[in-house]
Amino acid sequence: MKIKNKLDKLYKALISQYQKLIIDRNFILAAVIFTVAIAVYLFTLAPSVTMEDSAELITTAYTLGIAHPSGYPLYVLLGHLFTCIPWATIAWRVNLLSAVFGALTIALFYLILVKINIKKPIAFCCGLVAAFGPIFWSQSVVAKFYTLNTFFVCLLILILLIWSQKKENKYLLWFSLLYGVSLTNHTMIILLAPAFAVYIVFTERKIILNWPLILKMFILFLLGLLVYLYIPIRAWQKPVFNWGIISTWHDVWVHIGRRQYNDFSPLLNSYGKVGIFVSFIFEIYRQFFWPALLLAFLGVVYLWQKSKALTLLTVGVFLGNSLGIIFLRKFGWGLGIDYTYRVYYLPAFLMVIVWVAFIINYLYNFLIQALAGKPKLFLRLSQTIFFVLLFSLPPSFLINNYKLCDFSHFWFNYDYTKNLLASLEPNSIYYFAYDGSLQGDTELFTLAYFKMVQNFRPDVSVISEQNLFYKDVLITLPKEYYKLDFENRRKEIFKLLQEIKGRPIYSNFAPTNDDLTAGVFALSNGYAYRFYSNIKLAAQVKPTLYLAAIRGLSEVDELDDYPTAGLAAHYYYNLASFYLTAGQKNKSQYYLIKAFNLDTAPQNHEYRRFMVYRSQWLKQGKN
Repeated sequence: MKIKNKLDKLYKALISQYQKLIIDRNFILAAVIFTVAIAVYLFTLAPSVTMEDSAELITTAYTLGIAHPSGYPLYVLLGHLFTCIPWATIAWRVNLLSAVFGALTIALFYLILVKINIKKPIAFCCGLVAAFGPIFWSQSVVAKFYTLNTFFVCLLILILLIWSQKKENKYLLWFSLLYGVSLTNHTMIILLAPAFAVYIVFTERKIILNWPLILKMFILFLLGLLVYLYIPIRAWQKPVFNWGIISTWHDVWVHIGRRQYNDFSPLLNSYGKVGIFVSFIFEIYRQFFWPALLLAFLGVVYLWQKSKALTLLTVGVFLGNSLGIIFLRKFGWGLGIDYTYRVYYLPAFLMVIVWVAFIINYLYNFLIQALAGKPKLFLRLSQTIFFVLLFSLPPSFLINNYKLCDFSHFWFNYDYTKNLLASLEPNSIYYFAYDGSLQGDTELFTLAYFKMVQNFRPDVSVISEQNLFYKDVLITLPKEYYKLDFENRRKEIFKLLQEIKGRPIYSNFAPTNDDLTAGVFALSNGYAYRFYSNIKLAAQVKPTLYLAAIRGLSEVDELDDYPTAGLAAHYYYNLASFYLTAGQKNKSQYYLIKAFNLDTAPQNHEYRRFMVYRSQWLKQGKN
C-alpha cells in the first residue's frame, strides 16, 4: 500500500512538472512571437512625426500635457516614460511605445488562442497574421494609442479565460482593476462591457447573487479610473500643451466624456451608417482575404457548438468594436469617416482571426481523423502540405503589406512643417485657420511639436482656434469666443489680427471676403500666405518662393492615405497661388491640377478659396 501511495505521489508530481513545462513552452513561444513582431516593427518604425494626431500625442507625452478629449492620461504617462529612453529622437521614442504594445498584443493573442485549445503551430501562425495585418502593423509603428488599447482587450480576455478555468475570484478582481485602467487610455473599450458581463454570467450564473464580490469588483474598477485625476492636476499646473480651458470639475467631466464633440447620436444618419457597415465588411476583406469571411463565419458556427460562452464573448467584442461604434455615433459614411473608423475595428479584426483559427484547427483535426487508417507516409505528406500552406501565410502578409506599413523613411510631414516655419520672416505671427480635416489636424499638431518639443522658431508666435498656443498668444480673445463654431472663431481672430501693427502676419489659407477681411490680401511663399493691408500693396511686392526639399513628396499619389494626400494637395494649392501671383500661369495651372488630382473632395473649401483668390488677383490686374 505504501509503495502504491508513493507511486501515486510520484505520478502526480510528474504530471505537475509536465503541466508546468507545457505552460513554460507556451510562454517561450509567446516570447518568440513577440520577438518576431517587435523586430519587424522596429525595422519599419517611423523616425519622427507622422500624420493626424501623432505629433499631438508625442508633444503631450513629452510635455506631460493634456491631449484632445478624452485626454488619454495613461497613454500620456506611459509615453512620457518612453521619452526618457537615452537614445534617438523624442518622436522615435514615443513611436516605440506603439511597437512594444503592438508586439505584446500579439504575444497575448497567441496565449489566448492556445488557452482556447488551438494547436500551437496554428496559434503561432494566426498570431503573426494578426501582427502583419495592414492596419494593425501601421498602428504599431507610429505614435497612436490603438495598440495599447488592443493590448488591454487581449489582456482582459486572457484573464477571463483563466478565471473560467480556475474559478478563483482573484482573477475577476484583477480584471475589474485593469478594466478601469484600460478606460484611461481609450474610452471606446467601454463598448466591450456587455460582452464581458455576458461571458462572466454565462460562465458562472451564481455570480449575480454574490454581491460582496460584485461590490469589490466595482470598487476596483473605480480605482482603475483614478488615472484620470492626471487631467485636473495637470490643468491646474497649466502645462505647455493644454487642449481647451479646464478650470472646473465640470470641465474635467466634459473633457473625459468627449461632450464637446457631441457625436453620440444612435438615431442620426441611419442610412449613412449602413454604408459604413458595408465598408467595414469590405475592410475585413482588405485586411485578410475573401475566404477569411467564409472561414470566420464557419468558425463562429463551429465555436458555438464547442463553447457558447466563448462564442458570446468573441461575437460581443466583434460587434462592440464595429456595429457599436458605427451606430452609436452620429456620422454617416464619408471618406474621412471611413478612413478614421478603420483603426477602431482592430479588436474586431482580432476576433475574426480567432474564428479563422478555430476552423483551421477543426480542419486539421478532421484531416488527421480522415487519414487515420491510411499509410503513415500518406499521413506525413498530408501534414507537411498542411503546415507548409499554414506557415506560408505570415511571410505572405509580411511581404504584401511591407511597403504600405514601412514608415522608416517617412519624413514628409516633418519636412513640410519645418519648412513652413523656416519660411516665415523673423518675429512673425502665424495664424493657423483650422478646417476640421485630418490634414488640418496634422499641420496643427506638428506645429505644436516643433514649437513645444524642438523649440524651433521661438520668435514666431502661433495662433489657432483651439488656442493650443495660448502662451504665445498676444491678443485678447472675446469672452464668448469658445462658444463659437470654427468659422465664427476665424472671423473674430481675423478682426484682431488686423489690429496688430509692426509684425508680419501669415496664415495657412488666403483670407477672403467671407472672413470679413475686405481689402486684405495675402501672397503665398509656397508654404504660407503673408498678409498685406490691400491688394494694390500686395501687387507691388515681388513674391519669393521658399525652396526646400520635402522628402517623400514625389511619392505621394492618389493611392496614398487620406491625410497624406490631403496635405500634399494643400501644399500644391499654395504653390499654385505663388505662381499665379508671380505671373507664371502655366505653372500655377500645373500645380492646381496636381492638387485637384490628390484632393479626394475637389469641391471643398480649399478649391473654392483658390478660385476666389485667383479671381481677385486677375481682377486687380485688369484695373
